[in-house]
Amino acid sequence: MANSLGTPGDQPGGRVVHKLSGATVTIRSEHGSMVHAIEEKGLKAEYKISYYIGAGKVGRSYFARAGDYLLQSPVSFYAKANAWELTPDYNSKRTLDFDHVISSGCLFCHAGEVRLIGGAQNRFEQIPFTPISCERCHGPSAEHVKSPSQANIVNPRRLPARARDSVCEQCHLEDAMRILNPGRDWWDFRVGQELERTFAVYVQKNGNGVKAVSQVEQLAQSKCARASGGRLWCATCHDPHGAPAADPAAQMKQICQSCHAQLSASSHVAVTECTSCHMPARSASDVAHAAITDHRILRPQPELETIGTAAAQPPVAWHESLPELRQRDQAIADLTVAADLRSAALESQAVRMFLDLPQPMDEDPIVLAALGSVMLQQNMRSQARKYFGEAVSEDPRNADDEMDLGIVDEEAGDIAQAMRTLDLAIKLDPSLRRAYFELAKLYESIGREDARNQVLRRYLKLFPESIEVRRMLAGP
Repeated sequence: MANSLGTPGDQPGGRVVHKLSGATVTIRSEHGSMVHAIEEKGLKAEYKISYYIGAGKVGRSYFARAGDYLLQSPVSFYAKANAWELTPDYNSKRTLDFDHVISSGCLFCHAGEVRLIGGAQNRFEQIPFTPISCERCHGPSAEHVKSPSQANIVNPRRLPARARDSVCEQCHLEDAMRILNPGRDWWDFRVGQELERTFAVYVQKNGNGVKAVSQVEQLAQSKCARASGGRLWCATCHDPHGAPAADPAAQMKQICQSCHAQLSASSHVAVTECTSCHMPARSASDVAHAAITDHRILRPQPELETIGTAAAQPPVAWHESLPELRQRDQAIADLTVAADLRSAALESQAVRMFLDLPQPMDEDPIVLAALGSVMLQQNMRSQARKYFGEAVSEDPRNADDEMDLGIVDEEAGDIAQAMRTLDLAIKLDPSLRRAYFELAKLYESIGREDARNQVLRRYLKLFPESIEVRRMLAGP
């Protein structure tokens, strides 16, 4: 776990072509540093890579620093293929750029702690984070270091099953979405607590394909886990402290036979291991060149080879939220999936649940912003402005809500108010690229080309290598 992030060392160079934009990314070493260079339609950008993220077993992604910000590279290295390829979610982009600004939540499963500047969630100190340490699974260690005792350290094995499983699920369960409890941050989770005290996880029960971090969900589906009464969990097979076994196949067989002492003679002639038949490696649907072990522990029957079905359904809670949050969380989950599936029925269901929330849940800025987004999409501008305005009143430091309020004013034709609101959104979060674009578009619409260009140059002061913004300033 301590290798989950760091500074890049030796890595083979490479070249990746992005089909949609025609851009090429070249990876090279220069004066002991890794450089990612993008060339697209005559424009070039170069970024010195400051950090990698990922232990390297599946692959690694890379960050460049731009002032106080960390930017994700659009290419990653994939260990199984020993090759560079696009980072997940970049295939569909029409312009390839370093335009993903990293926030503290992005690092929750890869860092021990993050060091932020002020109240911002995406501005980092010069040393931005620390590696994952023992405390991620065992809790605060200061007292234990002074006086080692079982009484002042958490042993996950001794926790109740739900709290025990939460230790692993904080990072290894991620499917449809995670929904923070009101007023909480990802980093508020403490070992020994149930995950739902900090955030809820919603999963798709019949998604298409295997996700790169869906092992927890798969194990819960297995007959072995369901029949074990909670005894079969991640650490039954995975030892986070031990060195890799000299013979992993033999080790896994021994674990399996602790329950399955008698095997079918017809199906297990001269069997030497279990996983190739019952836990085969499968390609991950969300990460290129990645394979994960199928944790459903299936009997090898052809009809069980397909995972999921074509039709997606509303998400369900992995474990129920706190009672007072269940309706709120389900509505947020339904609305998110409705947007992905373009499901009007699911969207309407989510809106009804939102509008039926009791106080004070109906004053939650996340709920208000969600309602604002639906109303804006349905061209109900006065209602959209009402909800976004209330969201901003409840959380005046939220730049995204301020920007959405400005977009409502823009669509309503109140150009002057839209300009003021968008400018405030930029001041709240100077990295919020869309706010610059919306403000620049407004100035262009009233013939203020000089003011438009000034807005774009403000963005370039922070991110001078931006290909898209430099192209906008260069003109057609």
